[in-house]
Amino acid sequence: MPNDDSRPGVSRRSLIAGALGLTAATAGGGLLSGCSDKSSATGAAAGAGGGAPSVTLGPKLATVQYPEGYVGPVARSLKPITTEKTTFKIVVKQDVTIGDWKTNAFTKWLESKTGIHIEWSQIGGTDDDVMTKVNAMIAAGDIPDAFLGIGFTRSQLFLYGAQGLFTDVNQYIDGYALNLQQAMKDYPDARKLIQAPDKKIYSFPGINDCYHCRASDGRAWLNTDWIKQVGLAMPQTTDEFREVLRAFKKGNLAGNGKTIPFAGYKDAPVDPFLMNPFIYNPGEPWLVVKDGKVDVAFDKDEWREGLKFANSLYGEGLINRDVFTADEDQLHRYGNAPGKPLIGGARTNYWGNFLDIDQKDPEARWRQYEACPPLKGPNGVQYAAWDYLTVGVEVAHLVITKKCAKPELLVQWADAQYELEAILRGYAGPGYAWAKKGELGINGKQAVYGYDATWNSQKNINWSQDNPMYRSQDFRLGERVNPKDLTFEKPLYEQTKEKYFPHKQPQDMQFPPVTLDQDQAAQEAELRTNLKGEVNQSFAKFLTGQLDPNDDGAWNDYKSRVEKIGVKPYLELEQAAYETYNS
Repeated sequence: MPNDDSRPGVSRRSLIAGALGLTAATAGGGLLSGCSDKSSATGAAAGAGGGAPSVTLGPKLATVQYPEGYVGPVARSLKPITTEKTTFKIVVKQDVTIGDWKTNAFTKWLESKTGIHIEWSQIGGTDDDVMTKVNAMIAAGDIPDAFLGIGFTRSQLFLYGAQGLFTDVNQYIDGYALNLQQAMKDYPDARKLIQAPDKKIYSFPGINDCYHCRASDGRAWLNTDWIKQVGLAMPQTTDEFREVLRAFKKGNLAGNGKTIPFAGYKDAPVDPFLMNPFIYNPGEPWLVVKDGKVDVAFDKDEWREGLKFANSLYGEGLINRDVFTADEDQLHRYGNAPGKPLIGGARTNYWGNFLDIDQKDPEARWRQYEACPPLKGPNGVQYAAWDYLTVGVEVAHLVITKKCAKPELLVQWADAQYELEAILRGYAGPGYAWAKKGELGINGKQAVYGYDATWNSQKNINWSQDNPMYRSQDFRLGERVNPKDLTFEKPLYEQTKEKYFPHKQPQDMQFPPVTLDQDQAAQEAELRTNLKGEVNQSFAKFLTGQLDPNDDGAWNDYKSRVEKIGVKPYLELEQAAYETYNS
């Protein structure tokens, strides 16, 4: 599954290894070393903060196959955490996929295994609505034992943690979170990515080493059948890309003058694909690092050259006119049009953003489209805008508050969700099976498991990725591939590895996920919002010709506007946070 929200650095043991497409055995083959295979003990009130673990893990399931050198979650027998029924109050957001948290199949399974009962408080509304309600709840002092799947930012976690409202779980990891402990050994960068500036950890993370997700923001697709029809090859440069789109238009391959050579839509910005032949552009908020100094991409001369390229494509009618207003439904209407396809290519994260995916039909339309590699610009610039950091580790999956009287039990409950079977059930529901010896995964190695469907549309069976999970790269690529029912995950992995990975930018160019204190966060939020609005609006105007990127006056006026909004103080804030992150 694409990350699944569709939206996967430097040693073999680090998170960077996932980003570099390398996986290898850590000591003990990626399994927990130094931990006995005894059953899980009941929660005890000792061992936190160092020394011998207060709990042990259950025995490994002998029936599960792992490829050689596997690094990732392990299937173990889960035993009750406590012998007495223990209840915690947890706030969650309503989700149509999850359904009623009380009756959800994974909820029931997890309680049956751990003995921990949860009283759910479900908050409805948009993500912004949910956060507004949660902040009001915290301000009123009416807080639960924990929050699950609430989108706290790193700065919010630090703010509430520093105020003593959120629990520092770092003190419990050694004693009670052995699965998380191992995950952080497998991915040493994880601790740095989840800890606050005070070196405390205020949430249980989700580790999701989704290889293909690392290139998703700059990925685009072209119809290879159309490319063959016009007698050309997959473009490698900006000039070749223009030539292919011109040929699509001239050949009117959709018929009746309806051909759209290349399409984009408002939820997948086109600038990461169109600008990276000219300048490294990671996408919004366009922050880059050069020699340890934080900068922005959007006010450089190379950005202007990219604007000229984008403007020329649009001016020739090679990009859809509604590129900034079309939603995904509209893009699907283009992609799934009856008869011939209407679009020659699209800037989307994966096929499902603009096409229906039929995995059983070898002639399904989505199979006509292949990833277009990052283009090389006239000066030899060619970046894939690879995400080394923010894809791999997600904070705030579970946040324990000061109201929790037995945090060590809730820590064990969270840690149980890093066990392999729990991950499969929490992510996709009960429709999985262990792979048999000889069955192959996405990466061509021994498979570990298989799903009954790559996209399971059933409701009320899983937690829709809101819970703590440990999905290593080996785990994700260990999904069984059925040659008679090919999942799109395999070609998505292969095309990312072949076409994007070779052109990734050096990791030290990527601005990391930093944390700001309360005053910094307030200033940064206002500056970021205003700059975001100006850059996006001006990009749209330059691309569509409302502003002429060839006009020195128009370009200089744009630079003056972003300077007036506050690029300099914005960068000063980000530089300070960057230095704290690296301290």
